[in-house]
Amino acid sequence: MKRVLLSLAVVTLAACSFHPAPDSNPTPAQIAAASNTGTAQANTPPQPMSAHGLAGWVGQEFAGRTTANGEIFDPMLMTASHRTLPFGTLLDVHNSKTGQTVRVRVNDRGPYVGDRLVDLSYAAAQQIGIADSGGGEIDINVVKMGRGEREPPAAFNVTVPDTSAVAATPTPAPAPVPAPTMTQPQPAAPATVESVQVTEEHAGVETRRQVAANGTTIEDVPVKTSPLPPSPAPTPRVTPQPQPQTRAAAPRTGRYVIQVGAFSQETNAKALQKKLAGIGQDATIDHTSLYLVRIGPFETRDQAAGVRAKLEAAGISAIITSQ
Repeated sequence: MKRVLLSLAVVTLAACSFHPAPDSNPTPAQIAAASNTGTAQANTPPQPMSAHGLAGWVGQEFAGRTTANGEIFDPMLMTASHRTLPFGTLLDVHNSKTGQTVRVRVNDRGPYVGDRLVDLSYAAAQQIGIADSGGGEIDINVVKMGRGEREPPAAFNVTVPDTSAVAATPTPAPAPVPAPTMTQPQPAAPATVESVQVTEEHAGVETRRQVAANGTTIEDVPVKTSPLPPSPAPTPRVTPQPQPQTRAAAPRTGRYVIQVGAFSQETNAKALQKKLAGIGQDATIDHTSLYLVRIGPFETRDQAAGVRAKLEAAGISAIITSQ
């Protein structure tokens, strides 16, 4: 009986020993995975899905510059700058005073001046009615969180031609130029005179005598001369001077205008006005809180769209507004 109980105790202890203990020495891959997971969670701060604050806008003065994500800034695209939201984030920006909303994409960092929440492009600010006032209070709502991609700048490659082969090629010597040949002048042939006419005057009468080569007179004819009438004095030619035509300036009326730029400095607005005059477009500068460069007005939107198409063909962005 004692032997049976002892056998049962040994079997029970052996069965308990088959449960594996947890691994106290994890592999390097397991340690790296746990570390990356913790770092990713620590480096991704939570972003607010909506906020209220002030918005400004950026216009033509920064066109062509590189944004923080590597894009080229265009004030006529629907973009915005934010201090922390990832690049590519889509925002709905709402102006509660006008009830207008515009959707923009974050492609830059800022603003770093004042207490503004975002800076919009000029086209986006115009869409919600804060361009003329220079900014205003807005509400933003995150539609889709971006992944923070950066657009790398375009590579600038310079090709230097290999001049070693050109330098090793000998320059051919110029061919000798033959000396000019001196031509001896040929003696002129003697002139042969068959007859000579001589005019003489006898007793106030002029006589024309034709003498042969041997000296004999061939013909003797009196010359009848009559006083020629005096030539009339030339009449001075008077060229009529073109008279300047005065054209009365027709009053320009219409509902639609093309806004090409908005500047805080008048010199920049005049520079754009001069550039437009160079391509045949008559622009005016309206001064409110900013210097607005505009073309128009036009009676219909189609007329304004035709002029805007010409501006875009010349590389100039513009928007159509109603007044």
